[in-house]
Amino acid sequence: MTLCAPPMGRPIVSRIRSPRFVLCRRQFPAVTLWAGPPFCKKRQSERHSSSKLPVALLELTPLPQTLKQKAAEVVHSDLPSGTAVTVNGWIRTIRKHKKYAFVNISDGSYDKVLQLVFTDPEQVNDLRVGISLEVNGTIQRRKDLTDPYEILVDNYDVIGGVPEEEPYPLQNKYLSQDYLRRELPTVRFRSLSNGVTMRFRSRAVSELSRYFEENEFIQTHPPLITSSDCEGAGEVFTVVSESSVTPFFGKKGYLTVSTQLHLEALMMGLSRVWTLAPAFRAEKSITSRHLSEFWMLEAEVAFVNRLEHIMSLVEGLLRTALRRLKESGELHSVLSVKTFLEKQKLQDGEGEDKDQEITHAQVLQRWDGMLQGSPWKRITYKHAVDVLQQAEREGKARFETSAEYGDNLKSEHEKWLASQYAHGPIFVTHYPSQLKPFYMLPTPGSNGETVECFDLLVPDLGELVGGSLREYDYKRLKATIERVGMDSSELEWYAELRKWGSVPHGGFGMGFERLISYLVGIYNIRDVIAFPRWVDHCVC
Repeated sequence: MTLCAPPMGRPIVSRIRSPRFVLCRRQFPAVTLWAGPPFCKKRQSERHSSSKLPVALLELTPLPQTLKQKAAEVVHSDLPSGTAVTVNGWIRTIRKHKKYAFVNISDGSYDKVLQLVFTDPEQVNDLRVGISLEVNGTIQRRKDLTDPYEILVDNYDVIGGVPEEEPYPLQNKYLSQDYLRRELPTVRFRSLSNGVTMRFRSRAVSELSRYFEENEFIQTHPPLITSSDCEGAGEVFTVVSESSVTPFFGKKGYLTVSTQLHLEALMMGLSRVWTLAPAFRAEKSITSRHLSEFWMLEAEVAFVNRLEHIMSLVEGLLRTALRRLKESGELHSVLSVKTFLEKQKLQDGEGEDKDQEITHAQVLQRWDGMLQGSPWKRITYKHAVDVLQQAEREGKARFETSAEYGDNLKSEHEKWLASQYAHGPIFVTHYPSQLKPFYMLPTPGSNGETVECFDLLVPDLGELVGGSLREYDYKRLKATIERVGMDSSELEWYAELRKWGSVPHGGFGMGFERLISYLVGIYNIRDVIAFPRWVDHCVC
């Protein structure tokens, strides 16, 4: 049976008026369905033959409501007290009193808990923290706007229990991110801090995707296995098959360090492309800013010949996404959880964490710095080195390593420029060509000494985004590849993109975990990714 355009005359299935099609509480409009063979070539009389089977109509089954959805329904639909409901969740706390017992449950859908009220305290004797429940009861509305209702329990079923002989791993006390990462790598998502981070991460993806879609970018999915080292730094993981003596792909394969080269190929046909994909680097760094497996947001744009185009794209993307995240309440959730944890740590008398603490006030300052003032400051690399040297001479700054022209800026330099010089985000542009990868476009009039590139630096973190205009001339790119000593045969496919209607273009890459850690105020990026991988660590 084929659905196709309607013929003249009466349809087999008339317009649907009464049934509702429901998926996750979203209603779909009534539709008209037509049945027939491909291209509707049969005569209309045959199409309306009584021997034809009717189109089967299936009403979609909605998922059980999350606690967040239920709370929204109570508030916006004004459900009265006494309304019967069924809810699901995991027990977070249990409190027994003389006449009542109170159990707080959560399902991870948002940062709040739902209070269950038991009129007989004996009903909770067999309950323990961590147990999952299905609860039947009635709504009891409250005047508290933060917790608009509670459930008066009629009965419940234990879905999943916990061992009686073992204490629940997440006790109701302050637990540092370092402890959660080391001791509870698979359970930490149930904690308040990690839960709000994972939800924020998800919402951030949605808002970034929304901005790209509004600006006519096409989301693409470049390969994770490549035949070359994009950056040319040699920090790659080689892909091998244990069951094959010869190379599985006929030649060496690597886990990608960046999807940029393949994005450029896609851009040559689609103009504006982007991706959010895993990247892998065999760096043995154990700093709080590095992972062996991480997610990279990258974009490439055709028909741009000014570096300012790419910097403005980055600034517009981040400003818009942050503004929408703030307006939707995501920042409020982050700050509420951080405030609660700060109080909990103080009450429990915990000492200093292994990782640095970032306070509620510092997080708010970071957001204000990115949202206020426009545009963000721009300075050249040469000017940045001059500023750093002058600050050290005048005693305004002390660095472990002095800034020198021709050297990469150190993390301490980047942080100082953003925090003390710009007091917010700052673009540093036009680095010396020897410090940057082979594919960057030389600055016009510089004799190849500098390239059309930028790093976006933010306070406390340093580099967040890197971007550039790309070399779009085939002969010049081939000459650069040979000059830096790379294997030109591995990159011939990339260079040949310039043979067939090449255009000026540029793009950028942003470490997604760096962005999330900066915005939620978590010092170590290992704590904003579900299962962090770094040298000598690959748990579960």
